[in-house]
Amino acid sequence: MNSVSGVFPRNRSRMARLAGCALLALSVSACGVSKVDEVSVAWPGFKDGQPVVLPSDPAQCPDLTGVYQATGVYRSGDKQAVTLKDLRFFMTHALALSGMGDTPLPEWQSSPQATVAFTPGEQAWNLLAQDGNGARSAGKFPLLNGQEDLAGLKGVADSRLLGGTHRYTGCTQGRLWISVRYDWRQYESMGVTRHVAMFRPDAGGLLVTVQRESDSIGLLPWYSNDSTLSQYWYAPAAH
Repeated sequence: MNSVSGVFPRNRSRMARLAGCALLALSVSACGVSKVDEVSVAWPGFKDGQPVVLPSDPAQCPDLTGVYQATGVYRSGDKQAVTLKDLRFFMTHALALSGMGDTPLPEWQSSPQATVAFTPGEQAWNLLAQDGNGARSAGKFPLLNGQEDLAGLKGVADSRLLGGTHRYTGCTQGRLWISVRYDWRQYESMGVTRHVAMFRPDAGGLLVTVQRESDSIGLLPWYSNDSTLSQYWYAPAAH
């Protein structure tokens, strides 16, 4: 009797471990669909290695021409997503847009006078960020109709992102979208951070909505996910 009763707990323990592993595998491999500024976004399982790419039609591109305050006004979502509060910081770090991190002396200072200007360029929006105290940085927001931005990523170098960086852009439903995927590996751990952002004009200013998905898995195995969705509005700069 004792030998039989000792088998059941071991079996229950083994079944629990198997169920846990199955749940982990499901959570890691599952795809999901979300809404980012009312646009449906399909998220492949992060281990699939597939980028998040949306439909694109150049005829649906918005006109973003304008000069906007670099400090945004919170509209909705996760208010703690501080990277989106500063438009230049968001485009430099989260989106890794070419040239935005290059700031000649004097050093950039975030201030109420800081602005970011969008002007039409050749298959891109030309960007000019100025802090109002003499510092400026110029970059490009490529218009690639759903294709990968290979040229713009040549200058992106970060020892933490050993798996690579991939960026796609396009237009849909009157919005300019950008999708950026960062892969990293360290010892037996690996992870992926993905951003999908929507840009469109709104009330004379610029409305930006972004969803961030950060997934990681380790040797044990353990799995974690951090997800945020935020929207900020950038007012037109006073002339």
